[in-house]
Amino acid sequence: MCTVGDACIGGVCAPGAPLDCDDQSSCTSETCDPVSGCVYVNFCDPHATCVAATCECDPGYVGDGYVCSEAPACPDGNCTASETYLTCPGDCDHDLVVVVEEALAEILGPSLTMYLNDLDNEGYLARLEPWTPGTVDELKALLFEQVDTYDIEGALLVGNMPAAWFEQFAFGRNEEFPLDVFLQDRDAVWGDADNDGIYDSHTPLQLDIYVSRLQTLPHHEECVSSADFPACPQVYEPGGEFYASEDCIYNCPSGFISQSWSPLGHPDVECCGTYFLKRYFDRVHDYRTYGSLVDRAALVFVDDDWWTWAQPFGLDAIYANVYVISDIEESTKLKYLEMLSGGGAQFVYHWIHATPNNLFIYVDGVTHLIHRTQIGWSPYFPASLAYNLEASFMNMFSCEAARFTVPNIGMAMTFQTDYGLAVVGSTKNGGIWHPNEFHTNLAYGTPWGESFRLWYNRYGALDDEWHLGMVVFGDPLLMLSGDVTGMMTRMPQQDSTPEQIEALRETIMGQAEADEVDTFDEYMQSNPQFFED
Repeated sequence: MCTVGDACIGGVCAPGAPLDCDDQSSCTSETCDPVSGCVYVNFCDPHATCVAATCECDPGYVGDGYVCSEAPACPDGNCTASETYLTCPGDCDHDLVVVVEEALAEILGPSLTMYLNDLDNEGYLARLEPWTPGTVDELKALLFEQVDTYDIEGALLVGNMPAAWFEQFAFGRNEEFPLDVFLQDRDAVWGDADNDGIYDSHTPLQLDIYVSRLQTLPHHEECVSSADFPACPQVYEPGGEFYASEDCIYNCPSGFISQSWSPLGHPDVECCGTYFLKRYFDRVHDYRTYGSLVDRAALVFVDDDWWTWAQPFGLDAIYANVYVISDIEESTKLKYLEMLSGGGAQFVYHWIHATPNNLFIYVDGVTHLIHRTQIGWSPYFPASLAYNLEASFMNMFSCEAARFTVPNIGMAMTFQTDYGLAVVGSTKNGGIWHPNEFHTNLAYGTPWGESFRLWYNRYGALDDEWHLGMVVFGDPLLMLSGDVTGMMTRMPQQDSTPEQIEALRETIMGQAEADEVDTFDEYMQSNPQFFED
């Protein structure tokens, strides 16, 4: 029975070829019994079925098909490795994924655990994903894998993460800049006509998720060591021993005593990014646990070029006290600092010329600077040199002030003060000059990241010149805690004439290009871990 083509030759039985019992299925083992022929033994677990020659566990069971066990109850409050949003939405329907740079994951572990617990207490479900350095396309693929598996609505990127870049002609000059909307639209097609690694075209955008950053850019070579502070490596090495060490996260402030905060020296207080991250998550915990860190009020500060545009911008439907500073004689650096001290304002919407390094406030044609290294608190400098600005949420109409590929004003506002929580700004020339939709969303209790996504899809996507570089910093699930929130009706978009908008453009075009703006080539040289060889 185990051979085929047997023949009798010269009175002798000659066996033929062996019988082929292979059924081309991994579900069975095959043997041949000389009496009965092919014998098949089912390898599949009793709670599995052979599907397309492969064992698959039956519904209600999990495993590889060869060994199946009863699936955990759904929902049971725990999204296991065998469950997804599709198989168990009660446990796996997540609001947020926190993608954290692998080098920081361990040292920030307690802070991230506290953050996820705080979100859980507010009814949000979030998950952590360590990130091993890779390309921006790989990061985007990860985010939408999280959408498909866990139905996330957005992402918080913690640490030094890759960015896509775009080039265009805008405001009378050629621009190249990092952008995050690339990560947020699954289906948009991006083009690179000259094949230089920088996108230069895209199909219409409609953001599917929100993405926010807590970007760290340690420049160790600019740190000055002290007796109490370990020596900084001369070259920034992502994931290096110092970068993710307890010395950095807990002892960093002692290094400030030897650092110059002079704008002329361009020192980087970001040399200990993990220290600022730990402080940030402590601050977010305090806001969620105890309430507002500053006065429940809003400040609208409009500098000289735009004083005719000043208004409350709908913030009076969120806060009982909205201070609008726009008079040319009043909109000074001293007034800005005064308004953000002694209680400050929870929300700030400012119109101030900027570069990544500086805010420029004009008084009688004279420029007064606030350098990013002056933003924050230090025990070693008088208040005249360091400004611990009392503001938690900030919408910055300030060109390039949120250019996250270099140290910048936006991250200084988010990280370096005792009060910063979230920022919206631009990596290029431009900003939100018509914020009614954004502010309306916030007034209705929509979280920071989702408020931005809704604004962008309704208005931001209509004008790349103004808005393609818009980005979000900080915890995207934070909500304002104004004292009259919910009393507003949806505000119509303010109606501006083409002449007014062109005049606004000319105020941007009149500003000189900033020396500290980085190029794509410099970004590649500084971050080889984000590019394939």
